[in-house]
Amino acid sequence: MTTMSNATFRAARILFIALAWLFAVSIALQVFFAGLALFVDSKSWVAHAGFARYVAPLPLLMALCAWGARLPVRLRMRSVGLFGMVIGMFLTAVLSSRIGALSALHPVIALLLFWSSAEILRAFHRPASPSSS
Repeated sequence: MTTMSNATFRAARILFIALAWLFAVSIALQVFFAGLALFVDSKSWVAHAGFARYVAPLPLLMALCAWGARLPVRLRMRSVGLFGMVIGMFLTAVLSSRIGALSALHPVIALLLFWSSAEILRAFHRPASPSSS
């Protein structure tokens, strides 16, 4: 039973870090699609909007993996925080005509998403501090 548990924790850790990298790369790709739409061809908004639907659930999957891998609470909460920001992204996009200047938060949230995902990656790879200090 212990061997199975260790294998499960290890798989959850590997899946967590893979999803974290995928999410960070996906945010960068989303910014690229937005840039294409703004500066090259407005038809690229379709790719930007469509791809978002696939990226959105990644932070929830990360949170589940973090919980399954028994990662520190900080990593679990950061993953949930990413999902909250994703909701903010959808709200600023969908309600842009109703919220006016607040829709300008959309690219700001994108920056925060990328920064937060980079912080998750950094925290995951940071060695644990000694408990005796």
